[in-house]
Amino acid sequence: MTETTAPEPGATQLDPVRLEEIRGLVPRLLRPAPEDVPQLLADARAALADLLADRADLVRANAKAGEELAAWTGGI
Repeated sequence: MTETTAPEPGATQLDPVRLEEIRGLVPRLLRPAPEDVPQLLADARAALADLLADRADLVRANAKAGEELAAWTGGI
């Protein structure tokens, strides 16, 4: 996918707002207050699940792009 093309239907990508929320977890993880630990763990688990799902989507998209490029150039 390039900046000028839209993602294919069914393809997902982390929303920029969600990505910033996940980045915001890093400083919170450094020295959490004891009362914040349960919510922080829940937030970190959700962030990890989102990041792993996004990675899987990127791996699939990369494989498909490689196949399309190989077909276009006559490889495979």
